[in-house]
Amino acid sequence: MVGTPLPICVISAILAVSLTGATDVSTGINNFAHKLYDAISKKDDNLIFSPMSVHAALAFTYQGAAQDTARSFQRSLGVPDASETAVGYKSIVSALNNAENVKISMANKIYVKSGYKLKENFRSVADDYFSADVEAIDFGQKQKTAANINDWVKNKTNNRIQNLVKPGDFDDLTAAVLLNAIYFKGTWLKKFNAKHTHDDKFYTSETDTVDCKMMRQMGQFQYGELSSLDSKVLRLKYTDDRFAMIIILPNSKTGIVDLETKLSEKDINSFTTTNRPVSVTLPRFKLESNINLKEPLKQIGLGAIFLDGADFSNMLDSQKPLKIDKVIQKAFVEVNEEGSEAAAATGVFMMFRTALRPVNPPASFRADHPFIFYITAKLGEPGSETDKILFMGKMVSPK
Repeated sequence: MVGTPLPICVISAILAVSLTGATDVSTGINNFAHKLYDAISKKDDNLIFSPMSVHAALAFTYQGAAQDTARSFQRSLGVPDASETAVGYKSIVSALNNAENVKISMANKIYVKSGYKLKENFRSVADDYFSADVEAIDFGQKQKTAANINDWVKNKTNNRIQNLVKPGDFDDLTAAVLLNAIYFKGTWLKKFNAKHTHDDKFYTSETDTVDCKMMRQMGQFQYGELSSLDSKVLRLKYTDDRFAMIIILPNSKTGIVDLETKLSEKDINSFTTTNRPVSVTLPRFKLESNINLKEPLKQIGLGAIFLDGADFSNMLDSQKPLKIDKVIQKAFVEVNEEGSEAAAATGVFMMFRTALRPVNPPASFRADHPFIFYITAKLGEPGSETDKILFMGKMVSPK
Protein backbone atom coordinates (compact mmCIF):
# COMPACT_ATOMS: atom_id res chain seq x y z
CA MET A 1 0.00 0.00 0.00
CA VAL A 2 1.21 3.50 -0.76
CA GLY A 3 0.41 7.06 0.13
CA THR A 4 -0.41 8.84 3.36
CA PRO A 5 -2.71 6.68 5.53
CA LEU A 6 -6.25 7.97 5.91
CA PRO A 7 -7.34 8.50 9.54
CA ILE A 8 -9.80 6.30 11.44
CA CYS A 9 -11.57 7.51 14.60
CA VAL A 10 -12.61 5.16 17.41
CA ILE A 11 -15.22 6.52 19.89
CA SER A 12 -16.96 4.92 22.88
CA ALA A 13 -19.98 5.42 25.22
CA ILE A 14 -20.81 2.22 27.21
CA LEU A 15 -21.96 -0.86 29.32
CA ALA A 16 -21.93 -4.70 28.78
CA VAL A 17 -22.27 -8.49 29.51
CA SER A 18 -21.33 -12.04 28.33
CA LEU A 19 -22.05 -15.76 27.90
CA THR A 20 -20.13 -19.00 27.29
CA GLY A 21 -19.03 -18.25 23.78
CA ALA A 22 -17.54 -15.04 25.13
CA THR A 23 -15.38 -16.59 27.90
CA ASP A 24 -12.07 -15.62 26.33
CA VAL A 25 -13.34 -12.19 25.38
CA SER A 26 -14.78 -11.41 28.85
CA THR A 27 -11.53 -12.50 30.52
CA GLY A 28 -9.73 -10.17 28.16
CA ILE A 29 -12.07 -7.30 29.09
CA ASN A 30 -11.28 -7.63 32.84
CA ASN A 31 -7.53 -7.78 32.27
CA PHE A 32 -7.73 -4.89 29.82
CA ALA A 33 -9.74 -2.86 32.41
CA HIS A 34 -6.91 -2.87 34.96
CA LYS A 35 -4.20 -2.20 32.39
CA LEU A 36 -6.09 0.78 31.03
CA TYR A 37 -6.94 2.03 34.54
CA ASP A 38 -3.24 2.04 35.40
CA ALA A 39 -2.51 4.05 32.26
CA ILE A 40 -5.19 6.72 32.72
CA SER A 41 -5.39 7.06 36.53
CA LYS A 42 -2.32 9.25 36.93
CA LYS A 43 -3.96 12.28 38.51
CA ASP A 44 -5.22 12.58 42.08
CA ASP A 45 -8.73 13.12 40.80
CA ASN A 46 -12.07 11.43 40.22
CA LEU A 47 -12.33 8.99 37.34
CA ILE A 48 -15.05 7.10 35.52
CA PHE A 49 -14.56 5.07 32.35
CA SER A 50 -15.98 2.03 30.64
CA PRO A 51 -13.29 -0.51 29.84
CA MET A 52 -15.88 -2.61 28.07
CA SER A 53 -16.80 0.22 25.74
CA VAL A 54 -13.19 0.87 24.80
CA HIS A 55 -12.53 -2.86 24.44
CA ALA A 56 -15.63 -3.33 22.29
CA ALA A 57 -14.78 -0.42 19.99
CA LEU A 58 -11.24 -1.71 19.53
CA ALA A 59 -12.41 -5.32 19.06
CA PHE A 60 -14.70 -4.00 16.35
CA THR A 61 -11.79 -2.18 14.69
CA TYR A 62 -9.65 -5.34 15.06
CA GLN A 63 -11.94 -7.02 12.52
CA GLY A 64 -10.51 -4.78 9.82
CA ALA A 65 -6.85 -5.26 10.74
CA ALA A 66 -4.30 -7.61 9.23
CA GLN A 67 -0.79 -8.94 9.83
CA ASP A 68 1.20 -7.30 12.67
CA THR A 69 -1.57 -4.76 13.33
CA ALA A 70 -4.06 -7.57 13.99
CA ARG A 71 -1.56 -9.32 16.28
CA SER A 72 -1.09 -6.07 18.21
CA PHE A 73 -4.86 -5.94 18.87
CA GLN A 74 -4.93 -9.61 19.88
CA ARG A 75 -2.11 -9.25 22.42
CA SER A 76 -3.27 -5.98 23.99
CA LEU A 77 -6.99 -6.81 24.12
CA GLY A 78 -6.26 -10.33 25.43
CA VAL A 79 -8.57 -11.96 22.92
CA PRO A 80 -8.41 -14.90 20.48
CA ASP A 81 -8.30 -14.39 16.72
CA ALA A 82 -10.61 -11.89 15.09
CA SER A 83 -13.33 -14.37 14.12
CA GLU A 84 -13.55 -15.90 17.64
CA THR A 85 -13.56 -12.40 19.13
CA ALA A 86 -16.51 -11.51 16.90
CA VAL A 87 -18.39 -14.63 18.07
CA GLY A 88 -17.68 -13.67 21.69
CA TYR A 89 -18.98 -10.15 21.19
CA LYS A 90 -22.13 -11.43 19.52
CA SER A 91 -22.93 -13.21 22.82
CA ILE A 92 -22.06 -10.08 24.77
CA VAL A 93 -24.26 -7.76 22.72
CA SER A 94 -27.17 -10.22 22.81
CA ALA A 95 -26.95 -10.87 26.57
CA LEU A 96 -26.58 -7.18 27.33
CA ASN A 97 -29.51 -6.05 25.24
CA ASN A 98 -31.77 -8.79 26.67
CA ALA A 99 -31.05 -8.26 30.38
CA GLU A 100 -34.10 -7.92 32.66
CA ASN A 101 -34.97 -5.59 35.59
CA VAL A 102 -32.25 -3.09 34.69
CA LYS A 103 -31.99 -0.67 31.80
CA ILE A 104 -28.95 -1.63 29.80
CA SER A 105 -28.08 -1.38 26.15
CA MET A 106 -25.02 -1.55 23.93
CA ALA A 107 -24.80 -0.32 20.36
CA ASN A 108 -22.21 -0.04 17.59
CA LYS A 109 -22.11 2.11 14.49
CA ILE A 110 -19.75 2.91 11.63
CA TYR A 111 -19.70 6.13 9.69
CA VAL A 112 -17.84 5.76 6.38
CA LYS A 113 -16.62 8.55 4.13
CA SER A 114 -18.99 9.10 1.24
CA GLY A 115 -17.77 7.39 -1.91
CA TYR A 116 -16.05 4.56 -0.04
CA LYS A 117 -17.35 1.09 0.73
CA LEU A 118 -16.62 -1.35 3.52
CA LYS A 119 -15.17 -4.64 2.39
CA GLU A 120 -17.93 -7.23 2.18
CA ASN A 121 -16.50 -9.49 4.91
CA PHE A 122 -15.97 -6.57 7.33
CA ARG A 123 -19.50 -5.28 6.68
CA SER A 124 -20.90 -8.80 7.22
CA VAL A 125 -19.06 -9.18 10.54
CA ALA A 126 -20.15 -5.68 11.62
CA ASP A 127 -23.78 -6.56 10.93
CA ASP A 128 -23.92 -10.21 12.04
CA TYR A 129 -21.67 -10.12 15.12
CA PHE A 130 -21.55 -6.50 16.35
CA SER A 131 -25.09 -5.48 15.23
CA ALA A 132 -23.51 -2.32 13.84
CA ASP A 133 -25.36 0.11 11.60
CA VAL A 134 -23.41 1.58 8.69
CA GLU A 135 -23.92 5.10 7.34
CA ALA A 136 -22.11 7.00 4.61
CA ILE A 137 -21.31 10.60 5.52
CA ASP A 138 -19.43 13.58 4.13
CA PHE A 139 -16.79 14.29 6.77
CA GLY A 140 -16.03 17.55 4.97
CA GLN A 141 -19.32 18.92 6.33
CA LYS A 142 -17.89 19.11 9.82
CA GLN A 143 -20.82 20.72 11.67
CA LYS A 144 -23.35 18.32 10.19
CA THR A 145 -21.10 15.31 10.85
CA ALA A 146 -20.54 16.25 14.51
CA ALA A 147 -24.28 16.89 15.02
CA ASN A 148 -25.18 13.54 13.41
CA ILE A 149 -22.72 11.54 15.53
CA ASN A 150 -23.57 13.39 18.75
CA ASP A 151 -27.30 12.83 18.18
CA TRP A 152 -26.70 9.07 17.76
CA VAL A 153 -24.60 8.88 20.94
CA LYS A 154 -27.09 11.01 22.90
CA ASN A 155 -29.95 8.75 21.82
CA LYS A 156 -28.11 5.54 22.72
CA THR A 157 -27.08 6.82 26.18
CA ASN A 158 -30.47 8.30 27.21
CA ASN A 159 -29.13 11.86 26.74
CA ARG A 160 -26.34 11.32 29.29
CA ILE A 161 -23.41 11.58 26.87
CA GLN A 162 -23.55 14.78 24.86
CA ASN A 163 -21.09 16.54 22.59
CA LEU A 164 -18.75 13.57 22.32
CA VAL A 165 -17.19 14.92 19.15
CA LYS A 166 -16.46 18.40 17.82
CA PRO A 167 -16.49 19.65 14.22
CA GLY A 168 -12.72 20.04 14.45
CA ASP A 169 -12.34 16.28 14.91
CA PHE A 170 -12.99 15.76 11.20
CA ASP A 171 -11.39 16.79 7.94
CA ASP A 172 -11.20 15.62 4.34
CA LEU A 173 -8.78 12.86 5.31
CA THR A 174 -11.16 11.25 7.83
CA ALA A 175 -12.08 7.88 6.32
CA ALA A 176 -14.26 6.25 9.00
CA VAL A 177 -15.56 6.64 12.56
CA LEU A 178 -16.30 3.50 14.59
CA LEU A 179 -18.59 4.05 17.60
CA ASN A 180 -19.58 2.02 20.64
CA ALA A 181 -22.21 3.31 23.09
CA ILE A 182 -23.34 1.74 26.35
CA TYR A 183 -25.99 2.80 28.86
CA PHE A 184 -26.91 1.37 32.27
CA LYS A 185 -29.49 2.36 34.87
CA GLY A 186 -30.04 0.08 37.87
CA THR A 187 -32.15 0.35 41.02
CA TRP A 188 -30.60 -0.95 44.24
CA LEU A 189 -31.99 -4.27 45.44
CA LYS A 190 -31.97 -2.54 48.85
CA LYS A 191 -32.55 1.18 48.42
CA PHE A 192 -31.18 3.82 50.76
CA ASN A 193 -33.88 5.81 52.58
CA ALA A 194 -33.44 9.46 51.60
CA LYS A 195 -34.63 10.48 55.10
CA HIS A 196 -31.38 9.01 56.46
CA THR A 197 -29.14 10.97 54.08
CA HIS A 198 -27.31 13.71 55.96
CA ASP A 199 -24.54 16.29 55.61
CA ASP A 200 -21.17 14.82 56.46
CA LYS A 201 -17.44 15.13 55.81
CA PHE A 202 -15.47 13.24 53.18
CA TYR A 203 -11.71 13.04 53.74
CA THR A 204 -9.57 13.93 50.75
CA SER A 205 -6.41 13.55 52.88
CA GLU A 206 -5.67 12.62 56.50
CA THR A 207 -6.95 16.01 57.66
CA ASP A 208 -8.59 17.80 54.71
CA THR A 209 -12.32 17.32 54.15
CA VAL A 210 -15.11 18.38 51.81
CA ASP A 211 -18.82 18.53 52.61
CA CYS A 212 -21.08 15.92 51.02
CA LYS A 213 -24.46 14.22 51.24
CA MET A 214 -23.87 10.84 52.93
CA MET A 215 -26.35 7.98 52.49
CA ARG A 216 -26.82 5.41 55.27
CA GLN A 217 -28.46 2.04 55.83
CA MET A 218 -27.96 -1.23 57.70
CA GLY A 219 -28.79 -4.59 56.13
CA GLN A 220 -27.50 -7.88 54.83
CA PHE A 221 -24.81 -7.33 52.22
CA GLN A 222 -21.94 -9.20 50.63
CA TYR A 223 -18.92 -7.96 52.57
CA GLY A 224 -15.30 -8.98 52.87
CA GLU A 225 -11.96 -7.89 54.29
CA LEU A 226 -9.07 -8.08 51.84
CA SER A 227 -5.88 -8.29 53.89
CA SER A 228 -3.66 -8.39 50.79
CA LEU A 229 -5.10 -5.03 49.73
CA ASP A 230 -5.44 -3.60 53.26
CA SER A 231 -9.04 -2.86 52.26
CA LYS A 232 -12.71 -3.79 52.65
CA VAL A 233 -15.01 -4.83 49.83
CA LEU A 234 -18.76 -4.37 49.56
CA ARG A 235 -21.14 -5.65 46.87
CA LEU A 236 -24.30 -3.61 46.41
CA LYS A 237 -26.69 -5.53 44.18
CA TYR A 238 -29.22 -4.12 41.78
CA THR A 239 -32.78 -5.45 41.32
CA ASP A 240 -31.37 -7.84 38.74
CA ASP A 241 -28.87 -9.31 41.20
CA ARG A 242 -26.48 -10.39 38.44
CA PHE A 243 -25.54 -6.72 38.30
CA ALA A 244 -23.71 -5.03 41.17
CA MET A 245 -21.56 -2.15 42.26
CA ILE A 246 -18.42 -3.45 43.93
CA ILE A 247 -16.61 -0.93 46.17
CA ILE A 248 -13.02 -1.41 47.34
CA LEU A 249 -12.36 0.85 50.35
CA PRO A 250 -8.82 1.23 51.75
CA ASN A 251 -8.57 0.90 55.53
CA SER A 252 -6.43 4.03 55.59
CA LYS A 253 -7.84 7.43 54.62
CA THR A 254 -4.78 7.90 52.42
CA GLY A 255 -4.52 4.34 51.15
CA ILE A 256 -5.85 4.88 47.61
CA VAL A 257 -2.44 5.03 45.90
CA ASP A 258 -1.24 1.84 47.59
CA LEU A 259 -4.53 0.17 46.68
CA GLU A 260 -4.16 1.13 43.04
CA THR A 261 -0.68 -0.38 42.93
CA LYS A 262 -1.81 -3.70 44.40
CA LEU A 263 -5.14 -3.92 42.59
CA SER A 264 -3.67 -4.08 39.11
CA GLU A 265 -2.55 -7.68 39.68
CA LYS A 266 -5.83 -8.84 41.23
CA ASP A 267 -8.82 -10.59 39.70
CA ILE A 268 -12.08 -9.14 41.04
CA ASN A 269 -13.55 -12.64 40.93
CA SER A 270 -11.03 -13.70 43.57
CA PHE A 271 -12.45 -11.31 46.21
CA THR A 272 -14.08 -13.40 48.98
CA THR A 273 -17.28 -11.99 50.49
CA THR A 274 -19.94 -13.34 52.87
CA ASN A 275 -23.53 -12.28 53.38
CA ARG A 276 -23.65 -10.55 56.75
CA PRO A 277 -25.07 -7.48 58.56
CA VAL A 278 -23.29 -4.32 57.44
CA SER A 279 -23.71 -0.69 58.40
CA VAL A 280 -23.16 1.13 55.10
CA THR A 281 -22.28 4.80 54.75
CA LEU A 282 -21.75 5.97 51.17
CA PRO A 283 -21.65 9.42 49.57
CA ARG A 284 -24.00 10.47 46.83
CA PHE A 285 -21.86 11.30 43.84
CA LYS A 286 -21.87 12.10 40.17
CA LEU A 287 -18.75 11.77 38.02
CA GLU A 288 -17.94 12.60 34.41
CA SER A 289 -14.78 11.99 32.42
CA ASN A 290 -13.66 12.94 28.93
CA ILE A 291 -10.54 10.99 27.99
CA ASN A 292 -8.21 11.06 25.01
CA LEU A 293 -7.03 7.46 24.96
CA LYS A 294 -4.28 7.64 22.35
CA GLU A 295 -1.31 7.87 24.71
CA PRO A 296 -2.74 5.41 27.32
CA LEU A 297 -3.35 2.85 24.57
CA LYS A 298 0.21 3.28 23.37
CA GLN A 299 1.39 2.57 26.93
CA ILE A 300 -0.44 -0.77 27.02
CA GLY A 301 0.96 -2.01 23.73
CA LEU A 302 -1.28 -0.57 21.01
CA GLY A 303 1.13 2.00 19.63
CA ALA A 304 1.34 0.22 16.27
CA ILE A 305 -2.29 0.97 15.37
CA PHE A 306 -1.53 4.71 15.23
CA LEU A 307 1.48 4.42 12.91
CA ASP A 308 1.57 5.09 9.18
CA GLY A 309 2.54 1.45 8.72
CA ALA A 310 -0.66 0.14 10.35
CA ASP A 311 -2.49 -2.43 8.26
CA PHE A 312 -6.29 -2.05 8.09
CA SER A 313 -6.53 -3.56 4.64
CA ASN A 314 -9.52 -5.73 5.67
CA MET A 315 -11.77 -2.73 6.36
CA LEU A 316 -12.30 -0.49 3.35
CA ASP A 317 -12.56 -1.43 -0.30
CA SER A 318 -9.84 1.03 -1.23
CA GLN A 319 -6.19 1.00 -2.13
CA LYS A 320 -5.55 3.93 0.21
CA PRO A 321 -3.93 2.87 3.50
CA LEU A 322 -5.63 3.57 6.86
CA LYS A 323 -4.42 4.28 10.36
CA ILE A 324 -6.15 5.16 13.66
CA ASP A 325 -5.98 8.88 14.30
CA LYS A 326 -7.60 9.10 17.74
CA VAL A 327 -9.56 7.09 20.33
CA ILE A 328 -11.76 9.08 22.71
CA GLN A 329 -14.25 8.22 25.46
CA LYS A 330 -16.74 10.28 27.41
CA ALA A 331 -18.29 8.57 30.47
CA PHE A 332 -20.81 9.40 33.21
CA VAL A 333 -21.97 7.81 36.49
CA GLU A 334 -24.44 8.96 39.14
CA VAL A 335 -24.99 7.15 42.47
CA ASN A 336 -27.89 8.07 44.75
CA GLU A 337 -30.46 6.55 47.16
CA GLU A 338 -32.38 4.85 44.36
CA GLY A 339 -29.49 3.26 42.51
CA SER A 340 -26.99 4.28 39.88
CA GLU A 341 -26.92 5.36 36.28
CA ALA A 342 -23.93 5.12 34.01
CA ALA A 343 -23.12 5.68 30.38
CA ALA A 344 -20.09 5.87 28.16
CA ALA A 345 -19.21 6.34 24.54
CA THR A 346 -15.99 5.34 22.81
CA GLY A 347 -15.01 6.38 19.34
CA VAL A 348 -12.24 5.25 17.04
CA PHE A 349 -11.35 7.84 14.45
CA MET A 350 -9.63 6.41 11.47
CA MET A 351 -7.78 8.53 9.08
CA PHE A 352 -8.75 7.99 5.77
CA ARG A 353 -25.39 0.64 44.28
CA THR A 354 -34.45 -3.33 55.97
CA ALA A 355 -33.29 -2.75 59.14
CA LEU A 356 -32.29 -5.98 60.97
CA ARG A 357 -31.65 -7.20 64.48
CA PRO A 358 -28.28 -8.82 63.85
CA VAL A 359 -27.10 -11.78 65.86
CA ASN A 360 -23.56 -10.44 65.50
CA PRO A 361 -22.49 -6.80 65.55
CA PRO A 362 -22.65 -5.43 62.00
CA ALA A 363 -19.51 -4.76 60.05
CA SER A 364 -18.91 -1.10 59.35
CA PHE A 365 -18.36 0.08 55.79
CA ARG A 366 -17.92 3.84 56.01
CA ALA A 367 -16.84 5.20 52.65
CA ASP A 368 -15.78 8.65 53.84
CA HIS A 369 -12.46 8.68 52.00
CA PRO A 370 -11.25 7.80 48.46
CA PHE A 371 -12.24 4.41 47.03
CA ILE A 372 -12.33 2.43 43.80
CA PHE A 373 -15.56 1.06 42.39
CA TYR A 374 -16.81 -1.19 39.61
CA ILE A 375 -20.18 -1.78 38.00
CA THR A 376 -20.21 -5.43 36.99
CA ALA A 377 -22.39 -8.09 35.41
CA LYS A 378 -22.21 -11.65 36.74
CA LEU A 379 -23.16 -13.76 33.74
CA GLY A 380 -22.20 -17.00 32.06
CA GLU A 381 -23.15 -20.64 32.29
CA PRO A 382 -25.13 -21.51 35.48
CA GLY A 383 -22.67 -22.42 38.20
CA SER A 384 -19.74 -20.72 36.51
CA GLU A 385 -20.85 -17.08 36.34
CA THR A 386 -18.11 -14.49 36.82
CA ASP A 387 -18.09 -10.71 37.17
CA LYS A 388 -17.43 -8.76 34.00
CA ILE A 389 -16.35 -5.14 34.42
CA LEU A 390 -18.71 -2.73 32.70
CA PHE A 391 -17.54 0.49 34.38
CA MET A 392 -14.62 1.25 36.66
CA GLY A 393 -13.79 4.40 38.55
CA LYS A 394 -12.16 6.20 41.43
CA MET A 395 -14.04 8.52 43.82
CA VAL A 396 -11.53 10.94 45.30
CA SER A 397 -13.93 13.77 46.12
CA PRO A 398 -17.77 13.88 45.84
CA LYS A 399 -17.71 17.26 44.15
